[in-house]
Amino acid sequence: MDLIQIILGVIGGLGIFLYGMHLASDGLKQSASKQLKSFLKRVTKNQVYGSGAGMVLAAVLQSSSAATVMVVGFVNAGLMTLRQSMGVVLGSAIGTTLTVQLIAFKVTDYALVFVSLGVLMFLIAKTQTIQHVGNIILGFGFVFFGMALMTNAMIPVQQSPEFMNWFVSATSNPIITILIATAFTAIIQNSAATIAIAMTLAVGGSMSMETAIAIVYGANIGTVITALISSLNASKDAQRTAVAHALFKIIGVLVFIPATFLFIQVLQTMGGSVERQIANAHTLFNIVNLLILLPFCNLFADWMTKLIKDKKSVDDFKYLDKNSLNFPTVALLNTQKELQYMAEKISERMFQPLLPIYVEEGSAVRQQIQSEEKRIDHLYRGIYHYLQEITEKKLTDDESRESLQMLYVNNDLEGISDIINELSSLSIKLEGNDILLSEWEKESIQILFEDVFQNFQDAVECFSEKDHELATKVVHQNPAIIRLEKELRFKHFHTEGGPSSRVSSVYMDLLNGLLRINQHSVNISQTTLGMI
Repeated sequence: MDLIQIILGVIGGLGIFLYGMHLASDGLKQSASKQLKSFLKRVTKNQVYGSGAGMVLAAVLQSSSAATVMVVGFVNAGLMTLRQSMGVVLGSAIGTTLTVQLIAFKVTDYALVFVSLGVLMFLIAKTQTIQHVGNIILGFGFVFFGMALMTNAMIPVQQSPEFMNWFVSATSNPIITILIATAFTAIIQNSAATIAIAMTLAVGGSMSMETAIAIVYGANIGTVITALISSLNASKDAQRTAVAHALFKIIGVLVFIPATFLFIQVLQTMGGSVERQIANAHTLFNIVNLLILLPFCNLFADWMTKLIKDKKSVDDFKYLDKNSLNFPTVALLNTQKELQYMAEKISERMFQPLLPIYVEEGSAVRQQIQSEEKRIDHLYRGIYHYLQEITEKKLTDDESRESLQMLYVNNDLEGISDIINELSSLSIKLEGNDILLSEWEKESIQILFEDVFQNFQDAVECFSEKDHELATKVVHQNPAIIRLEKELRFKHFHTEGGPSSRVSSVYMDLLNGLLRINQHSVNISQTTLGMI
């Protein structure tokens, strides 16, 4: 028995298997990412539909870990509530059993056919869609080829009495076997690969069904690690989703362990090869787990809320999540929500308090605006770097365009905050010279301010909601605001007695600043309309 050849065969086969999973998942994500987003929004209104959505999501991604990470990202972005996520997480576990069921069909003999077809489609493809389909077929070809390599590499091992004696001794304790399978799955981040290895050993008679079932239990628990890690820097609801996912798996295993003997009898009654029985064990475990826990999803959500308390830090980003960067669809949603959050802060903490500085002599607010402007700069830099990291990923044409639009909007929002900060500082000129604006000047500033502020709010809303009609309204409103500014400027210089030079300087700067803010609002609306 050549130990080096065996090790290389197993590790090489596992590597090709995992690479195939990555290719298939990447192809499916690229071809279905946009549809998945709208699909999840529609079907997560109750837990039953949510579990079905989870099955579809995991079947597309071919990884319950990846599916749960994506769900954590949706929760973090505020597109899915904690309660909605519970059913999706449970359903995602069933969707990933598809790969294991396919392996049990013994399609490994046709692995190179899949590889050849996938490569051919990728090379001759004239559209991105065909390329993605080629990637999917090529990925599954590598999955089956990797499985065949591992099976062939293990043949000499299974014929060794020394290995058999050691393996039986090492796996005699089901708890230890579960822990080993959990650790291995957590390391490779793929439960299908762990179960595929169990199938390889079981076919040659090296593993009992009891041990194979224990590995299935451990593989299911091991999938939770990736989601837990992905939630570390996410929102509290996202963390609650990840912890609930872990508890679902652990509770399921604790329920099944005492009934393992009965479970094996059910599997044997269903019939099929050893591989099929192991694949069925994986599927049935997750189906039964869903049926047991689905009625208690809302209770779980409430329990998670009590278990993981809210704790906010002003220095943290609200939605940006590094762990979602592998899922551009989710990462872009995170960015959009962070931009909305940034716009809300500008509106509430900077724009609205600006007017009282001049019309109500509320100079105390100036410090708040200056402080908030530093916070906006921090958000701007964070969003900018996050978008840079997104653009380094493999994006669809739509995702590339969306990331560019968000870069433009980020610049416009930061520009608005800078202008508001400048305008708040203008009042120092008035206070330093003990000069007040006239009642007419205050009223005229208020008129222009209200129009510009409304346009800003409309611009933010049209970007958030992708509302082209509202975006068009903002763009069409621009000439009217420019005319109003010119009228106010004209009236100011033609008032009886004429204005003082110091008042004129501040007044003109205010009008000009509001006009510049409005131009940024128009820019945001034009970006929404695709005019970039």
